[in-house]
Amino acid sequence: MNIRKKAATTVGALALAFAGILGTAGQSAAASNGQQIVFADTRGDTYSVYLVGTNQNGEHATICFNTPNRNTYVGGWWWKGEVSYIGWAGANCTGASRGSYRATVPTYQTDTDWYTISN
Repeated sequence: MNIRKKAATTVGALALAFAGILGTAGQSAAASNGQQIVFADTRGDTYSVYLVGTNQNGEHATICFNTPNRNTYVGGWWWKGEVSYIGWAGANCTGASRGSYRATVPTYQTDTDWYTISN
């Protein structure tokens, strides 16, 4: 095989491999057994949130996450049903409480895997 054919074959194989990765990575249909959380800090004074609820496996789950932005996406944690959460004035769920809240997270949404909760 000459160098041009070898290079063309290699480039073609790499392009197919890359297309396969793009076709699967990061793309998912809306989840059918829980949602990931987006926390919308409407007050503008909440720097962390402690969340308690049920995960996609029906197990009790808790997490404390920092909220550095007005909208903080908490990926990798899937919730469903009733969740309770407390906002905190400091990072890592410290400082004064900024309120206690409840939300009901649907197990399924047609257009997204993200469910927004707010204060």
